Amino acid sequence: MIMNETFIDSNIILYLMDSNSHKKSIAQNLLLLKPFINAQVLTEVANVCKRRFNYSKDDILNLWTDLLSDCNFMQTTRTTFNQAIELTPKYDFQIFDSIIISSALEANCKIFYSEDMQHKMVVESKLTIINPFV
Repeated sequence: MIMNETFIDSNIILYLMDSNSHKKSIAQNLLLLKPFINAQVLTEVANVCKRRFNYSKDDILNLWTDLLSDCNFMQTTRTTFNQAIELTPKYDFQIFDSIIISSALEANCKIFYSEDMQHKMVVESKLTIINPFV
């Protein structure tokens, strides 16, 4: 059994709706890896889809259903938040990014795909942040 070792940020998912065919294709290929996501990722995606793309509640719920089917889901727990509290000042992450990074570490992921964070940064000597659009 091959263990999934990737986690994706909300910004990668949002490129599925983008007009840039190159970035859209990369995002589609990353979803084929059945990456991990968590509740923070789903919440951020819903927020942007509602504001930027005028998604209805039904549209968002359908998107969530698809993402939960296409991705592995990592629960957000007290441990996730405790680790995020430590990661935020240590790496100068944004608070919400720390929650996602913490989940990626808990899932034992090796790669975290994000456009918004420092490319090739290694977190806790375990997780490498990769900008797939570089």
